[in-house]
Amino acid sequence: MRISRSAPRRILSAGIAVAALGAGTLVLGGVAQADSQPVTFQLKDIVILPGESDRALSPGGIYGRADGTWVYAVSSKPLTDAGASLGLPDGVSVKVGVPGPSSSCAAATGTAGVYTCDVVSTSSPFASPVIGASDAAHDGTVAYYGAVFVPRGGNVADAVTRVKTVGSSPANGPTSEQAAKVTVETSDHVARNTVRLTTPDLAAGKSVTQQVTVHAVDPGKLQLLFNSAAGQPSWPTFPTPVGVKVTDSTATPAGSCNHVTSDLNSPTTIVWCDLPAGDSTISYTLAAQPEMASWKVDVRAEYQVLTWGAGNPVANSTFALQGTAPEPSGSPTASPTASPTQTPTDPATTPAPVVTTSQPSTPASTSTGSPAGTAAPVVPHPGNTGDTLASTGTDNLAPAVGGGLALIAGGALALVALHRRRASHR
Repeated sequence: MRISRSAPRRILSAGIAVAALGAGTLVLGGVAQADSQPVTFQLKDIVILPGESDRALSPGGIYGRADGTWVYAVSSKPLTDAGASLGLPDGVSVKVGVPGPSSSCAAATGTAGVYTCDVVSTSSPFASPVIGASDAAHDGTVAYYGAVFVPRGGNVADAVTRVKTVGSSPANGPTSEQAAKVTVETSDHVARNTVRLTTPDLAAGKSVTQQVTVHAVDPGKLQLLFNSAAGQPSWPTFPTPVGVKVTDSTATPAGSCNHVTSDLNSPTTIVWCDLPAGDSTISYTLAAQPEMASWKVDVRAEYQVLTWGAGNPVANSTFALQGTAPEPSGSPTASPTASPTQTPTDPATTPAPVVTTSQPSTPASTSTGSPAGTAAPVVPHPGNTGDTLASTGTDNLAPAVGGGLALIAGGALALVALHRRRASHR
């Protein structure tokens, strides 16, 4: 599979962070770096609903071997003042020391709002406090958080002080200290973001431009997936082609899009875009081979505002492939497949060569596009143990087995998301 890009990408989210696989280490076209490599990471802005279950504040991607201590701070105010006391906004809570990602974390002695988590790269590189919002949390509530990584034997006490000012220096790609925020948005607020599809039919040997119109109250990430429509035979298993590919994708008047250049039956997001608040039109061109089967195709567009869970705006549309042959016989599909992405996102970049680790992800939607050499978002698996892989610097994807952002199930092709270029989070 190959990836095409229409504009530079800004982030590698957990949705498309380079993935840890099962209990082993996978190196693609490179050699794992030595333990002395500085650890850098990318935090992500998070959007949650009131009443949301506790969620980890773990980085979306870690670069290097995380063996040492994470130091986190959470506050109702930006982390810019070393002398300020840190308090949580109303309706927001932080927990440590409970089973899960926070099991190795504890409140820092004598410093309210600061937490330390002991980590080992082979077992718990993504240890972090967890955050949640009660049903009473108001729409627009913001909690600011930041992290500093201290290598084994480093000065943790110094990091406890330093983490209270990490918001003063906005990150430009992965760094060894960084800040982000958690925003609470109600379902009514999220529903003000709308998505509409325009999907004309496609004849054999021709091209057609389809469009998505997004009214975005919030910045977000659009994902497009294609599948055989309900009542139609299932598509052949990738990489057997269906004869239709995306040849370009753009967002106007602002935003950036990327797309895979393999066939529409690729088991992944086909087009994905980062969009700012405002009205955007996403256009993508489908090109058909001269000979292909007739088929009805479902398009699913999801605009990802929430980092986890259901509730993001979704639109579906069906169009016809007007082929030179009737549709193949086979068992009809029951219904269009839901988005394979789960998030957090969507998607940071790293200098090459680099060793990267991916975050365990809880169900939800997110991803972002990426520069050349990056795979489209695919299903992350909860429970990764934080093993490593290295970037190949090519857009040819290797199959992989186990957790992370790629799956092989019943012989299906697995996809690995790779990143090459430093960029900044939206």
